[in-house]
Amino acid sequence: MDYHPGSCITAGEIKIPVISIATWKTNDEDMENALNTALELGYRRIRTSYAEYKALGSILKEMFASNKFRREDIFISAKLPSVGNRYEDVEYFLKKALDELQLDYLDLYELGSPMGFVKQGDTLVPLDDDGEILLDLKTDIIGTWKGLEEQVVAGRTRSIGLGCCNLSQVARILDSCTIRPVSLSIELHLYLQMKEVVSFCKKNGIAVTAVAPLGCPGLQEILGGFCGKKKIVRSPMKDPVVKEIAKKYNKRPMQVVLRFLIEYGVTIAFKSVNPKRLKECFDIFDFQLTREEYDRLIDLDCGEEGRLIGGSCGTGILKTLERHPEFPWKK
Repeated sequence: MDYHPGSCITAGEIKIPVISIATWKTNDEDMENALNTALELGYRRIRTSYAEYKALGSILKEMFASNKFRREDIFISAKLPSVGNRYEDVEYFLKKALDELQLDYLDLYELGSPMGFVKQGDTLVPLDDDGEILLDLKTDIIGTWKGLEEQVVAGRTRSIGLGCCNLSQVARILDSCTIRPVSLSIELHLYLQMKEVVSFCKKNGIAVTAVAPLGCPGLQEILGGFCGKKKIVRSPMKDPVVKEIAKKYNKRPMQVVLRFLIEYGVTIAFKSVNPKRLKECFDIFDFQLTREEYDRLIDLDCGEEGRLIGGSCGTGILKTLERHPEFPWKK
């Protein structure tokens, strides 16, 4: 594929931009500045979640009213929270998202996670007296998916997708669905390339979105920093191979990592409020890796030992999730 700014991956009848700006944990002022910068640069997908809906809705309303951008030109995706992982709750949470985003429809609504939480009002992460997540151990992802399918039929979202699911879970959805998922969002980066899952998704017309494409070092630090059984913080941008290639092309290591993922055939969810970094992220279409360079980066894959922000190496609140029968990354 001839990648260029604005490139899309086609899944079914849906065209998904290869680079999206993520709004996770962004305050209102920074979000507005970042979105204006990103859209001016050429970003055309906004990937948002829960806490940012109201702020983003106000920004989008003003943006579309000014005719600076048209709604149909922006791909907007959101996700079902884990407290809504039940057939009967899907419509409520999607309608709530549309109301707060001040939109008539989404381009993509994802099952945020295969793990369900107990619903307690609108609390997104309900905790017990010991500070552990109240898990819904009877989560039925097939039933939840049926609820998502009904939202496509109702016109509230153009497409539906999956998040944080393993290969087996994706296969179960495909075996039972009437409307196929167009996307799968998972932790994916240089050290965790998810080759089997990516290959399966490509064969089945599912676009994969790399969440934490740079390894999300900031989140690693919040969680205590871990990889496998070692409490260390690893960054693909500090890898000697990446730094060597970056020097050759006069690029930053970040740009080499993102270029690799584009050539790997996945879409990227990039989060920054820094205008310079947003531009650098989008400035990856003027060079191409050689086959040797690409293969050297492929060889950096560590499999499950490369998982940086989730999985059975988790600490604290993440350890609670391992008890869920749909926890996707058990070794």
